[in-house]
Amino acid sequence: MFRILKNDQGFLLLTAMIFLFFVTNLMIAASTAYDSYYRAYDDLRIAAIDQTKLVLETIQVESTDTN
Repeated sequence: MFRILKNDQGFLLLTAMIFLFFVTNLMIAASTAYDSYYRAYDDLRIAAIDQTKLVLETIQVESTDTN
């Protein structure tokens, strides 16, 4: 292994592998953050829709009670 690293091509290979490692980890972290953000956004949207349905059902029940 050290014999490969002694020449310029071996050093470039090692540098490229380290760079690839960091870029890959950065992309995984970014995609995880993106997924987490939009999962929370979707959960909030679904909760708001459920609350709207509940309010509309309550209004409908109250309107039928007065008739």
